[in-house]
Amino acid sequence: MPLLWRIARRPYALDRVGAGARDSGGRWNAVGAPVMYTGRTIGIAALEKFVHLSGVVPPDLVLVRVAVPDRASSETPKLTDLPADWNAPRHGPLSMQFGTRWAHQNRSLVLYVPSAIIPEESIGVINPNHPEFAGVRIGVEREFRYDLRMFARRVLRADR
Repeated sequence: MPLLWRIARRPYALDRVGAGARDSGGRWNAVGAPVMYTGRTIGIAALEKFVHLSGVVPPDLVLVRVAVPDRASSETPKLTDLPADWNAPRHGPLSMQFGTRWAHQNRSLVLYVPSAIIPEESIGVINPNHPEFAGVRIGVEREFRYDLRMFARRVLRADR
């Protein structure tokens, strides 16, 4: 089973309905469209969560393992097929429409798209309403803590 990863607060770690993304929307889904955001690696999952943290870092973060069935359907669109705003610093309506349409059409269990942070990395957007979702296995791997050095003040030099 291919593994995907999430960083989540413990109370939401085993969510199987995509409630968080459904309630707040995201880069690849509009409010009301349930999906689950995962990373193909632990590193990109951690970085994706990190850039979306605001204020205090929750103390109850866990690393979540998401095992997808071997023969599960998936799509990996070419970069040229992605909407123009797919990697905008703030997600835009075109990428939200793209992912929402994919989810509503139930075309595949997983939509693999590049990370807007590091485009060479990819994330997996999972459709919990897809019939193949019944074969997805979700479990807490361990507690997750960010290295404190990630919170050090940094300055972007303009003379680069």
